Amino acid sequence: MAGEQLISMLNSKGGKPSDYADVVYGKVISIDPLKIQLSNQMILTESFLVLGRHMSKRKERIKVLKHNDAIDDVVGIRPEVEETIEIDGRPQIDDEVTMIRFDGGQQFYVLERKNDRRDVDG
Repeated sequence: MAGEQLISMLNSKGGKPSDYADVVYGKVISIDPLKIQLSNQMILTESFLVLGRHMSKRKERIKVLKHNDAIDDVVGIRPEVEETIEIDGRPQIDDEVTMIRFDGGQQFYVLERKNDRRDVDG
């Protein structure tokens, strides 16, 4: 029922498949100015790109919870604190990125890196 209604709504919109939003992948080939290669023939420049929050340099407020800590022979309990940290998520050359192509294909939202080499978890 709901699936049939959704298909009916999509079909009623008309147009070509390239008119709809889509997930695409690219590779950063330049950072100043920012350029992302989408395919062998297509290179996206800054005017076509919208960077997501995780693809920028930003400050975050974090809370470090109370915990036991040991430095050499000194052992103790650290209190709960709030800290401001800076995160530099700006794209780097050779980063592989996931993007969302907006309806019409004239803008691309750069969502995240694939296999971020800066990720602590690997």
